[in-house]
Amino acid sequence: MAGERAHRHTLVIPELRRLHSPDLLDLEHSFPSDPENFCILVQAMIGPRGGEGEESFDFIVCTPKWLIKKIPANGYLLGRHYLIVLHYEYAVVFDAISKLCGRTHGSSWHDAAQRLARFGGWEFEDYQG
Repeated sequence: MAGERAHRHTLVIPELRRLHSPDLLDLEHSFPSDPENFCILVQAMIGPRGGEGEESFDFIVCTPKWLIKKIPANGYLLGRHYLIVLHYEYAVVFDAISKLCGRTHGSSWHDAAQRLARFGGWEFEDYQG
């Protein structure tokens, strides 16, 4: 319509930069003692695609065998921020988080990060600034 300004909406898409774990120091070349029965913390360093900076999103990477052993006598286990794999393979963990980033977007970095925080524990999730 005449007189109306065209609005362009830029989507911010997260990008996985690197993975780190305090539980397995060389994620790419090392393995848990039992690759089919383990649980490790993986910190994904993610930032806006094409932009600067990165923030940490934490994932508990574990196997179904490990989960089964952790289910208490009441028969259930509540979980958030879990990435469940059949066995440890760095490429699978990296690919899963990278694909999650690629299908997540927002109108700002904060919006995109809040969407990612549904899956990985964002370091600023409860920040009140």
